[in-house]
Amino acid sequence: MVRLIAIDMDGTILSPDQTISTKNKETILEAQSNGIEVVIATGRSYAEALFPISDAGLTVPFILLNGAEVRNEDGDLLSATYLTESDVKKVIPILEKESIDYQLFVGKTVYTKSIEDQIDTFIQLAVAANQVPPVDEIREEVMNRVEKGFVQEVPSLRQIVNQHGEEIYKIFGTSFNKVHLDNAREKLKLLPGLAVSSSGAGNLEITNINAQKGIALEQYAKMKGISMDEVMAIGDNYNDLSMLKIAGHSVAMGNAPAEIQEACKTVTTTNEFDGVATAIESALRLKI
Repeated sequence: MVRLIAIDMDGTILSPDQTISTKNKETILEAQSNGIEVVIATGRSYAEALFPISDAGLTVPFILLNGAEVRNEDGDLLSATYLTESDVKKVIPILEKESIDYQLFVGKTVYTKSIEDQIDTFIQLAVAANQVPPVDEIREEVMNRVEKGFVQEVPSLRQIVNQHGEEIYKIFGTSFNKVHLDNAREKLKLLPGLAVSSSGAGNLEITNINAQKGIALEQYAKMKGISMDEVMAIGDNYNDLSMLKIAGHSVAMGNAPAEIQEACKTVTTTNEFDGVATAIESALRLKI
């Protein structure tokens, strides 16, 4: 029987317009009313994740930044796993050599050299989910975060490293050049202290080796006294693999790449057609 459900955000619970559908919301509330724990597991920071969740009227704990941070329903920090400063200083030259734009996630703030890069990030995520990106809605959402100070444009990211070198959760790299991304990925994977994944074809997500969704989910389930056999994980991309592989009930979105679908026990419908709700309804109906 499922007692805990972990759900990714982009390409999974979020529709192409970056909102949570009424059906997804209602099904999550039904699961919670049946005593099932629901946790959001995302590559986003807390500020990026909170807006669409709170807008939908949901209250959930969060596994954030691919597992680098875990927060409870009230937003209180439960655990934090940072990149080491020495690893950060090895990563950045690799990205810069391959002309890969990158952002730094420090606390609740995303630092970028260009707000347009941040907007492009979410456009790429929509494209990676095989959908037409709602550019106007994405721009509005990002500019709202800029206004609130959660996204900051800075002239030099190396200056942020010098100031916050031991407080960086994640480095997010983006490029439209697949060769450059592949080159950087291979070099980064040679560094033993890193977890290198992606949430779309045009990006790299770099965290501490101990900051992965699967590790954080397993620790959270243990804290709640729930076995992994009683956990359902729902995701659509490579940064979800670590949790999909260890969950007793793994569900790939219909818009997920073939490799992700093949790694899961079940494939649901796409995020355009309430795939999360369909998966949860099956769990509730069949009591799996």
